[in-house]
Amino acid sequence: MFAKDEDMQVTQEPDGTVRMVEKAVPQDLLNVKIERLSFDDERKKDGPIFSSSPPAVLWFITQAPEVESFIKGHNIGREPRIVNEPTTTEPHVLGELNNVTLSQALDYMAKAFGGLWVYKECPGNKGKERIVDLDFHRYRE
Repeated sequence: MFAKDEDMQVTQEPDGTVRMVEKAVPQDLLNVKIERLSFDDERKKDGPIFSSSPPAVLWFITQAPEVESFIKGHNIGREPRIVNEPTTTEPHVLGELNNVTLSQALDYMAKAFGGLWVYKECPGNKGKERIVDLDFHRYRE
């Protein structure tokens, strides 16, 4: 579908992950290195609903101190989010990630829940350099 679109780059990684990237969109935020994300610790704190809720897990990942610091330091705004997705009893995001990029953490979530994540970026407003938005879409229940 994108073979003739010079603005898009489509690649497939050795593990089968397919990436579609618009070449003009900066990847700097997605390459931010996160020292530690413990889904198990967060589940103990917030209960089992946390690990079976894609919106909660997405929020948790994007609230990592390194991500927050990068966003603040680069004057990046975020799209407001109203989440209306039911949680399920399965699957769960469990375990711990160490020294991963934001992109790798989102890949981990996508594999656990069976879905894909979308990163959008727009020119800034209200004093922000740019506005970013991350969405997650399930493709199986």
